[in-house]
Amino acid sequence: MTQQHTVAQGETLLRIARQYGYKTSTALYNHPSNAEFRALRPDPNLIYPGDVITIPPKKEKFMPLRANSLNTFVVQNEKEYFRLQVSYDDGDDVAGKRVVLNIGSQKIDTVLQSDGLIEVELNNNDALTGNVDLYLKAGETTPTKSFAVQIGNLDPIDTLSGVQGRCNMLGFNCGKVDGVMGEKTRIGVKEFKYQHELDVDGIPGPKTKAKLQQVFGS
Repeated sequence: MTQQHTVAQGETLLRIARQYGYKTSTALYNHPSNAEFRALRPDPNLIYPGDVITIPPKKEKFMPLRANSLNTFVVQNEKEYFRLQVSYDDGDDVAGKRVVLNIGSQKIDTVLQSDGLIEVELNNNDALTGNVDLYLKAGETTPTKSFAVQIGNLDPIDTLSGVQGRCNMLGFNCGKVDGVMGEKTRIGVKEFKYQHELDVDGIPGPKTKAKLQQVFGS
């Protein structure tokens, strides 16, 4: 029986697939019944609350086997990753800076390479929340910066909460990600526009959103 799944905040396509007994997200994403969804979301890693995904009925596969021979089966098992990139806004090298990441059931205590990138494979069914502590000064025992992370909680760029979330992660403080156009959000948007040589006001119009999406990468 075909079902419809409406995406909720914090869900990922892989976890939705697993919920319905599929091993990979591509089983849903590439199914012909989800052509409209694919057109709407060309990147399967970026799905948003309210998106509707068709869940087709699973079909049994029958495999012809050879007698008196070794028959090999390959089972696909898609993995999830958390990726974090840290950089200074003035371009200084972040290599050697300590980072402590608590994500799901894992704790990673490491130092950054020059690209500032950390990649962690997530355990199945782990909570998609965590905390990051940055130690940017040599020998310090208290984090210079700490922030919470929530995978799957970034809203579309055409929403104010999506603008707020991207600005915050890029270091332009818009305050709470709540979809409310308050004073902090206006200041954060102004700072972003000033740095990227846009008309400096607190309004996140089409040009601002396009630039924000370009800088953030999604």
